[in-house]
Amino acid sequence: MDGASHRFEDHTSEVQVHLRAPDLPALYREAGLALAELMAPAAQPAGAGDWDEVALEARDAAALLVDWIDELIYRVDTTGQVFADVEVDRADARSLRARVRGSTPPEFQTAVKAATFHDLHVERADGGWEARLVLDV
Repeated sequence: MDGASHRFEDHTSEVQVHLRAPDLPALYREAGLALAELMAPAAQPAGAGDWDEVALEARDAAALLVDWIDELIYRVDTTGQVFADVEVDRADARSLRARVRGSTPPEFQTAVKAATFHDLHVERADGGWEARLVLDV
């Protein structure tokens, strides 16, 4: 698997995100970037400013993905910024350490309420990782 990617599928009141990446840090980074793109497609990385640190632990890689996206949604809701700057410094199946930097987008397109456990999976595939995550919008 060469690089990370994501694609969206619409569902009633939901959006399903399909993710692929060569390793878990790249998978979580790609999930954060996908969320930023979904919420505010015109958002640009801040490029300057302070980074906020995020440290999370969960029971497994799938639960960690939900916690990670819910943390980013919380930050969007409380700051009015979208996080198109994402660096995952370390991640494994149970913990994540990352840095995010927010910027105020010209406009928000999609309000995301939460990541869900519905149809959730994270697994090794084709020399990398794949995930499917449903977002409540």
